[in-house]
Amino acid sequence: MRDVGLSNYNDLSALQALKMQASQGKDPKTLQQVARQFESLYISMMLKTMREATRSLNPDDPLSSKQSQFYEDMFDSQMSLYMSQHGGVGLEDVLMRQLGGQSGRVSKAPVSPLPRTTSLTSAPSRQEQQDFVDQIMPHAQAAARSLGISPRVIVAQAALETGWGQTIKRGLKNLFGIKADAGWQGARSRSSTLEVNTQGELKRTHADFRNYASVAASMDDYVHFLKSHPRYRQALQAGTNEQDFIQRLSAAGYASDPHYAAKLARIMNGISPSSVSSAG
Repeated sequence: MRDVGLSNYNDLSALQALKMQASQGKDPKTLQQVARQFESLYISMMLKTMREATRSLNPDDPLSSKQSQFYEDMFDSQMSLYMSQHGGVGLEDVLMRQLGGQSGRVSKAPVSPLPRTTSLTSAPSRQEQQDFVDQIMPHAQAAARSLGISPRVIVAQAALETGWGQTIKRGLKNLFGIKADAGWQGARSRSSTLEVNTQGELKRTHADFRNYASVAASMDDYVHFLKSHPRYRQALQAGTNEQDFIQRLSAAGYASDPHYAAKLARIMNGISPSSVSSAG
């Protein structure tokens, strides 16, 4: 059976297709997956509405920049997935009954509470973003000289992959989301991550990531990683053309996210060129 994916959180036209897929096979696990996808969609729409209402009440908030709103939206999307997979809001149970499945959750583990550190206002502030840029920029400049590319691109990618340094604070010193394959001999950490599958669905999974002793070690390995993989050769040939490098890096398959290049460009454009000169 072909899976029906929700590539857009607000794509209500996909809901009927999901119900048709579930009705073709009464397997409880299939019904549960469909119901959970719908619940994730519903939670995402609810969080988006709450965000918009909050922003309309305080339109002149100096901390409500386009960059912070971008990360708030990313955070809300991840939160909707987390909530639907850890108890949700009860909508999955209702849908299971409507779709003809068992009443209640099927093979469901005990509901886990949200992490204490989780907050709908946890998007990094402008000052936190600038602190991250100041911390990473000297290392990025050294890496940029070795790779022949712009340091702003490197900082932007580190910001995207770490949530402006949030994963570093949690002990994972991996600036660029490089996974630990079978050939990796160094330290590794297993972590939750979001991946986009071939159907365009955003799925949460777990993977082993390289964990370095320091930020500098992570930056050095990034340089080696790009240089040692032939598929990134064209990206490096873009040189200091920032937009060209971003597009080629994404096209080479650095990340599964189809919007990876756009996200990188948006972050990079928010990094002032003066940050490069002041760190030099």
